[in-house]
Amino acid sequence: MTLSISTVTNSIAAISVSGVTIKDLDEIPNQVDPSACPILYPEPMNFITNLAVTPMSYGTAGSGYFDVDYDMTYAFLYAKVGSGGALLDHYAGFVDKVCLILDAILLNDNVTGCVDLSFQGSANFVAIPDPAGNIFHGCHLIFHAKEFE
Repeated sequence: MTLSISTVTNSIAAISVSGVTIKDLDEIPNQVDPSACPILYPEPMNFITNLAVTPMSYGTAGSGYFDVDYDMTYAFLYAKVGSGGALLDHYAGFVDKVCLILDAILLNDNVTGCVDLSFQGSANFVAIPDPAGNIFHGCHLIFHAKEFE
């Protein structure tokens, strides 16, 4: 059994969303430059959650088949807190970009590495830190992947 999580994240990073930079697992920034916003990248803390492996057939020496389900949490940073106003000053553009990201994920039939990729949910639109602890207006977006192994 070989999971394809890095292939799935590579496919997500290849999705085009106007005005949004999307990063892959090996491109997570140590610190987000505010000029790079809006940016979407795999959340380093608790990236993979709800991992479930369901045997679909049995075999010997790894020849059985499995369904593998998991959630991937992405950080979406829209603007650095304190850069040009409060959250409500950025809110309309913030919501528009989140909707564009969701549309791109939900309508994309070219994601490789999994048989299904869907939107699982979102944390509240709040101030969230980048990996260095700088605070941005943003949210976490959770995507659900299903693989057949």
